[in-house]
Amino acid sequence: MRPPPPPRLSLLQARNADTAVIFRRGPSKWVEVIRWNTYRDVFQRGQWFHGRIYQRRSDLSPDGEHLLYFVSKFSGCNIADGYTYAWTAVSRPPWLTALALWPKGNCWWGGGLFLSNRRVLLNHRPREASFHPNHKPPATLRVDPNPDASGEDDPLYSTRLTRDGWVVTQEWERQRPTSWKEGFRTITPERRERVHPSGHITLRMERSFSGYRYRERFEILSARGAPDLTGVDWADWDRGGRLVFLRHSAVWVARVNGDSIEPPTQLIDLTDDKPTTREAPPSAHKW
Repeated sequence: MRPPPPPRLSLLQARNADTAVIFRRGPSKWVEVIRWNTYRDVFQRGQWFHGRIYQRRSDLSPDGEHLLYFVSKFSGCNIADGYTYAWTAVSRPPWLTALALWPKGNCWWGGGLFLSNRRVLLNHRPREASFHPNHKPPATLRVDPNPDASGEDDPLYSTRLTRDGWVVTQEWERQRPTSWKEGFRTITPERRERVHPSGHITLRMERSFSGYRYRERFEILSARGAPDLTGVDWADWDRGGRLVFLRHSAVWVARVNGDSIEPPTQLIDLTDDKPTTREAPPSAHKW
């Protein structure tokens, strides 16, 4: 009997704070939300969600205090009283208690981006941008619907990557499927690069499709002692200039000195986490 596949990790970083959010997916229909203080390397485990969180259509506010996320829940979901099986919401990470919620009704586009701490690009078309009456956003939050919302993860995810400093160095060329069974095929992969704050080292991301399977591959260019990033789920520089990468259900960091990278250190291994109920504190219910 085959062992279950290892959980997959993804990460969002705040632009102006030492805060990140990790999504741990596994078993396949469960996602755990974890808040990480990247300055003190302290991890706070939050809520589990029985469904899917679309990490590439989610975002963290610049100050790290609010999480904008897009989810779907196809079973055990109450779709009465204006709720639907897919929605976009804002919460206080690592909790998913919806301080604002916009029903979506399907999984096309959805999610959004924080344009500032108090301004959101909601990736819903205007006719889909009505908030749920039980989750009204505060008057201090400006919400801009996206009349050009389209696709699934892209083009929203590409917009987030560009905002966060990932520069396109090679445009991708994709062949559209001739039938719904085939999915996209990449002829030329997209390449993006993100330069270390020191300007000495470059991190490269390569994106491609094989059928319906989307892949990202990472490598470090021209650095002494650079670790092999084959098979990592994600890699980036944190606000302190460290290399951060996610591999084999664990979070790893490596310090950068000039044009060299020190051996990486594992900070936490999330392999053994199991779905459990965690009650959100009172602070998670307040904007």
